[in-house]
Amino acid sequence: MMKTTRLLTTLGAAACALILGIGPALAAGKTIDWAKAPEAKTTLFYPGQSSFEWIQNGPDHGGARSFTKKGETCSGCHAEEAADMGKKMVTGQKIEPVVIPGKRGHIPLKVKAAFDEDTLYMRFEFPAGPHNAAPNAPGGKMDADNEIKLAMMIDDGKVDTADRSGCWASCHHDARDMPDAPKKDGLVVTKYLPESRTAISLKDSPRGGWDKTKPAADLDAALKAGTYLDLVRYKSGKGGVSEDGYVLAERVLKTGGAANFAGKKEGDNWVVTMTRKLNPGQPGDKVLEAGKAYTVGIAVHDDHTIGRFHHVSLDLKLGLGTDGVIKAVKQ
Repeated sequence: MMKTTRLLTTLGAAACALILGIGPALAAGKTIDWAKAPEAKTTLFYPGQSSFEWIQNGPDHGGARSFTKKGETCSGCHAEEAADMGKKMVTGQKIEPVVIPGKRGHIPLKVKAAFDEDTLYMRFEFPAGPHNAAPNAPGGKMDADNEIKLAMMIDDGKVDTADRSGCWASCHHDARDMPDAPKKDGLVVTKYLPESRTAISLKDSPRGGWDKTKPAADLDAALKAGTYLDLVRYKSGKGGVSEDGYVLAERVLKTGGAANFAGKKEGDNWVVTMTRKLNPGQPGDKVLEAGKAYTVGIAVHDDHTIGRFHHVSLDLKLGLGTDGVIKAVKQ
């Protein structure tokens, strides 16, 4: 009876922590003092139909030469103008054929991070959306179950161009709702990496390489070598769902993985917290180490949207005890 009581007490405490929105760090028995973590501020912007191919094509993108020939980062050129870029695209002035009336062009995001011997802790905060009707879905909602989704990709230097382009390394001109998406019933092309294809067409239509997937043996070798983007995601529906996976030949996501999220509204803002083991020990999960920096890309789907109708960051550096736009401090 005593053991049962202790078990129920432990479970009850964890449940209360999640219900109150304290977050996974506290629910797991670890208290993070977020006041001691530096706050990074960045801008998530609406990207329209920009793609891996688009950013490297001079007639499309004025910075193509700087990116492809000079090794410039997307953030190095555009960090100060992300909000303006989002406004142009969300209103249909540039590379956006589907305009959602009233949709905001950018979202200000605050991020804090901490770590200990075996776990990374992160806190994300951003204003809740205006709740406009999204197109092409019953009731005006593309994803009726989830008001928001928050995702983060992690690169440790093993994916070509990801350290300079962030998530654009995985976003292609032939993905779902993009200009060259294949017109085949039931076929949905998700995110993929150029390393998973035998060829990528940067300029000739159709652009991309969805149908040029490498043999399974090559993909297995790439996964084993770490040539993939780690992906974690939070979904606000059904009390909150945590997903974990990676991007290589396609986007792979599952529940019950390395990342655990909790989210809630605090006034007019969403606050989402995450815990993730530094070394999850599973295929598709990057091993993170103190003293190193990693490129991350953060995306938010607000107002029940899906696919490319999200807001995204430029390439960001997450430093664990070292310099980065997001500086994780040891606690």
